[in-house]
Amino acid sequence: MSTKKENKNFQFFVITLITLASVLGITSVPPAFPAIAEHFQVPIEKIGILMGIFTMPGIILTPIFGFLADKYSRKIVLIPALIVFAIAGYGCTLAESFEVLVLLRGIEGIGAASLGALNVSLIGDIYSKDKISKFTGYNNVVLSFGTAFFPVIGGYLTLISWNTVFYLPLFTILVAILFIIAFKNINQKSQNVDFKKILYSFKNKEFRIISIMNLMGYVLLIGCLFTYIPFHFKYTFGFSSKEIGIYLSVMSLSAAFSSFFLHRVINLITEKGIMILKFWVFFIVILSIPFLTPLLIYFALALFGMAFGLGFPSMQYWVLNISDNDNRASMTSVHRAVSQVGQSLGPIIFGFFASVYAAKGSVVEIFYLGALVAFLTLIITFFMLKKYIFNKSKGVSV
Repeated sequence: MSTKKENKNFQFFVITLITLASVLGITSVPPAFPAIAEHFQVPIEKIGILMGIFTMPGIILTPIFGFLADKYSRKIVLIPALIVFAIAGYGCTLAESFEVLVLLRGIEGIGAASLGALNVSLIGDIYSKDKISKFTGYNNVVLSFGTAFFPVIGGYLTLISWNTVFYLPLFTILVAILFIIAFKNINQKSQNVDFKKILYSFKNKEFRIISIMNLMGYVLLIGCLFTYIPFHFKYTFGFSSKEIGIYLSVMSLSAAFSSFFLHRVINLITEKGIMILKFWVFFIVILSIPFLTPLLIYFALALFGMAFGLGFPSMQYWVLNISDNDNRASMTSVHRAVSQVGQSLGPIIFGFFASVYAAKGSVVEIFYLGALVAFLTLIITFFMLKKYIFNKSKGVSV
């Protein structure tokens, strides 16, 4: 019994490493954006391409990888993915033009496409449903610590050179080795999997609701806040990449704190109530940023992080609850693909807006648009979920 428990602990440790890898390519790079723009002499509205091209492959490939993981095994997908991520990430250090950097980021995104979905599937594989909310919460504590420290690390590395941050993906080679060791006796697969199950996910009313909230949450997080707040810090306060990284980290540290208590909060207001609360906070924080001092922005980002730290894992918990062994990887992968649509569209939408409406040396107009999008999403979310804020039953009535 002790050996089985110790094995599960080691497996969960490896899952958390995969989780860290899944956010590394998104969170470590933004502090380097001003330096990359300066090095390659590209306008700031084009920098969002580095985020969009990284997440775009996952829109199509993540559901396919999820299907393959359900049909055959998690190993056949995860091991090559971790290796591709490492090699392409390191390749970015050698880019001699912005176009080559964009291409390598796209290949890196192919490697990252399955990581943020199959880590959640593995939790569902090794734990019973009564423990899923607890361990998805713990997993997101780790994720939040990663998103907290990766920007800081990225900021410090950028002080050396614009490309030093791209050495970080090499650590996923070690993760691949540990995954092989931890899951050597597990061959999770189902012969009942059909590719049509990828599309079937959207026939589920609950999943459609989750998808809308998931999409808009990432449009705001990545497209508005994570891509352009580094420029706000640079233009308005003259911050260095190191200082930008520290500011971004406070958001993730607060997310780690709130994720730790996810299972208790769900018991209080359910995962549906958390969604409404999250978009309230998104609206207030994004609207207030242009008017705040650096100290107050610290508190605003901490509040934003706490809302995200509850909202993100509660959606994962919700998805796991409406899935089963035959379609778990497929459904979590479709969920992940929807988030990647948001991560890809966000920088494009806000980048276009910046190119047309933002004044030179200013990005405050972007936050006004972000606040409007957050408010509209809040209204939509409220009308979809208002009946279920204090409803203890699991699931939305169909």
